[in-house]
Amino acid sequence: MQLKLETSPAADGNEVFQFKIWLRGISPMIWRRVQVSADMTLRELHGVIQVAMGWEGIHLFQFNLRAARFGSLELSARSPDVALKELRLRKGARFT
Repeated sequence: MQLKLETSPAADGNEVFQFKIWLRGISPMIWRRVQVSADMTLRELHGVIQVAMGWEGIHLFQFNLRAARFGSLELSARSPDVALKELRLRKGARFT
C-alpha cells in the first residue's frame, strides 16, 4: 500500500490533509481518496484506511516515512500516536 499527500493544510487554518491511497502490485489499480484532520494520529489514519478499503479486523501495521518507521510491527518502531501535522508532510509526499 502506498499513500501520497495531495493537499496539505491551507494557510486559512483549514487543517485537512487529503491522501490518495492505493494498493501496489495490483491491476487494475485499487485506490481511495480520503480527507482527514491534521490532528489525526497515524494510529487513527490506520483505522480510516481500514474502513475506506472495506477491510475488517485488527492487525499490526507500520508506516514508513523517510527513514523513520511508525507502528506496531517492530519494537524499534516509533509510536503511531504522532499527529499527522507533526510529521511536517508536504504536498506530494509519499509513504508506505
